Amino acid sequence: MAKVLFTHSYFYRFDPKQWKAKQYYPPLATLYAASFIRNNGFEVSLFDTSLKESPEEIIPVLKKENPDFLVIYDDGFNYLTKMCLTNMRDAAFQLSKLGKGFGCKVIISSSDSTDHYDKYLDNGADYILLGEAEITLKELLENLEKKNYELKNVRGLAYREKGNVVNTGNREIIKELDSLPLPAWDLVDINSYKSTWINNHGYFSLNSATTRGCPFKCNWCAKPILKTASGGKGKFGNPVR
Repeated sequence: MAKVLFTHSYFYRFDPKQWKAKQYYPPLATLYAASFIRNNGFEVSLFDTSLKESPEEIIPVLKKENPDFLVIYDDGFNYLTKMCLTNMRDAAFQLSKLGKGFGCKVIISSSDSTDHYDKYLDNGADYILLGEAEITLKELLENLEKKNYELKNVRGLAYREKGNVVNTGNREIIKELDSLPLPAWDLVDINSYKSTWINNHGYFSLNSATTRGCPFKCNWCAKPILKTASGGKGKFGNPVR
């Protein structure tokens, strides 16, 4: 099977307020996607940008792993990743171009790329995953491994074909969250997060997500990814699934 290198475009250093706070969390959504894709037979690795200094630090990883696909999959569960959006968008553009330079097919999933996929396609991305992306990513990778493939039947994609943007429409959200495997925690250097927490706060904290869905429509947040599902309400009255 193909080799897939996951990363994301949220560099804590590029958000001065959050870098100063030193309350860093691993990219949970990225780890969910990596686990799901690995469980479907692909060889998966991770370049975690959270505590890195610049996108260029991915270069040795690209050389070592020689991946077929670079998947820039932002953490839609962490609202802080929507701050300093221009900085993070520029970082995604740089990562895309670096991946293309090493011969990767570049795939991106984020709130911003879902809303502005044309900008990302203009800056190195081959495919944009629209909305909740695990299933779309799996189907895209499986199709791209075939010599003859037809992407118009893969819902939740934006890409260019003969110079024109193709949008395959929205994919239904995942309603049975237990169908997804647990996050691929083994891919993360947990000790780097742990030491920062303990040295600066005296304790260690990790993030978790027990539901998906939000009733609000904030432009800067995860609205394009974690769409509201019909059904019951959670502890704080938000629709959940």
